Amino acid sequence: MMKIVKPTLLLDEERCKRNIKKIAEKAKANNVIFRPHFKTHQSKAIGKWFKNEGTVAITVSSLGMASYFADAGWKEITIAFPCNILQIDLINKLAKKVRLNLLVDNHEVIKLLNSQLSHAVNIYVEIDTGKGRTGVKADDKDLIIDLLTNIDGNKFTKVKGLYLHAGHSYECRNKESIMDVYQDSISHLAELKDLTKDKFPNFEICYGDTPTCSVIDKFENINALSPGNLVFYDLMQEQIGACTENDIAVAVACPVVSINKLKNQVCIYGGAIHFSKEALVVNGVPLYGKVVKLTKKGWSPILKDCNVTGLSQEHGLVSMTDNEMGKLKVGDVLGVLPVHSCLTAECLGEYLTLNGRFLDHYSKKKHA
Repeated sequence: MMKIVKPTLLLDEERCKRNIKKIAEKAKANNVIFRPHFKTHQSKAIGKWFKNEGTVAITVSSLGMASYFADAGWKEITIAFPCNILQIDLINKLAKKVRLNLLVDNHEVIKLLNSQLSHAVNIYVEIDTGKGRTGVKADDKDLIIDLLTNIDGNKFTKVKGLYLHAGHSYECRNKESIMDVYQDSISHLAELKDLTKDKFPNFEICYGDTPTCSVIDKFENINALSPGNLVFYDLMQEQIGACTENDIAVAVACPVVSINKLKNQVCIYGGAIHFSKEALVVNGVPLYGKVVKLTKKGWSPILKDCNVTGLSQEHGLVSMTDNEMGKLKVGDVLGVLPVHSCLTAECLGEYLTLNGRFLDHYSKKKHA
């Protein structure tokens, strides 16, 4: 591994490829299309690892990200974010180049699309089964059918199906509650599928969130999976029950810049601009990461009671045990497992593999 001098996002390639292979094989075993969400890794290089497992269609969270991956040769891309009509020029540019799938949840955007599109796009109606962020409520069947009919009746919009991200699964803290979220979501989808099967015979139901896609082995009433975070996992997913510590494929290497022995506290070069301020609440205390020792082959298991307990812009404050404090000196480098790997990857903008290779990230291009 290269010498670390600043906050650096380390990637365990073996773990990452194992995570990809596992979900790709699960999709294949269930005879569903795999449309992985690339918003977590945002890397052309990591995208190739998905291609090696047979992936041909992907999901992203912005039109800019879609353009980035279209340039890498991906031919079918879903934008899993409510359609932003103000970017119609980019929508048209992409629709000319790739099979573009968009999400809508209202009639206004359908009308605007059909007045401004110059190339055909496929449309999913986004469904909300409990998150309450965007999407049509799953029990509002009249509106869902009305939207699908409206989409189908226009020159440039074609019905793709329904898209569902059960984001409320992130509030779960064990496998049983994750399965409950899945079963509730699927029961809604079964009714919607029955209502639409005659009018829309090629209808697709695309479903994806990391907790349920990690825990469930047999999927019913869906045609495609589009989870994203499980490419890396993180402490949040471990707390939820979607993965184990050994599945987490990224860690942030942070230089030790100050040691306060009276407080058993270490200051690292690694703050909110590197991790974000996502926190886990453990025993009523917010934690912004858990500490590991860096090794020649990666990193150690989590050090007991050694946690990032405070973040400012550049600073990270780490509470350490007496035993671990005695082993540290200024100039050492600690590893920190992130709470939310998607945001940490976005903040740091590139990866260093354990064999010393730097891998790309879309944010580097975005902020260039």
